[in-house]
Amino acid sequence: MSKCQLTVIAVVVCAVVISSVAMALQIGEKAPDFKLNDQFGKTWELSELSGKVVVVVAANKDSGRDMGPWFDNLKSAYGDKIRLLGLMDLHNIPAIGRGIAKSRIRKETKDPLMLDFKGSTGKAYQANSKTPVVVVIDKNSVMKAVQSTHYSDGAFKTISSAIDSALANNKKT
Repeated sequence: MSKCQLTVIAVVVCAVVISSVAMALQIGEKAPDFKLNDQFGKTWELSELSGKVVVVVAANKDSGRDMGPWFDNLKSAYGDKIRLLGLMDLHNIPAIGRGIAKSRIRKETKDPLMLDFKGSTGKAYQANSKTPVVVVIDKNSVMKAVQSTHYSDGAFKTISSAIDSALANNKKT
């Protein structure tokens, strides 16, 4: 390879690394905004949830089944103290199959799952095929915890600690 080709490759690799770092969810930063409908047609907007502690569990069609333990345990521990929302990145579902997907999700769960058929919100929340991504957002829309993992007691403890802190700060103001 020539020196010029190596330089071009190095620049491309650096650009990819920098762009993936820039896209990472950062604790202490504002959460990515969203405006999506759930499987029942209700529109959810992060800006309208201001003043509440929000937990988003993001997944795609491959990791979506792993959302259940997160939902079950978070609902059991916090009930109505938090706004728990699922985010399903379904951009790979063709337009002709979207109604079927929505109907199937509606039958499988009563929990609100925001359906992202464009994929931009799922990408912003780093929904992936391996594991759900759990994001704790405080009353000011600032991210307090981000976990990309299957449910475990340790991961739940980390998320719970961030939720407890966000709830305690909610009461102070």
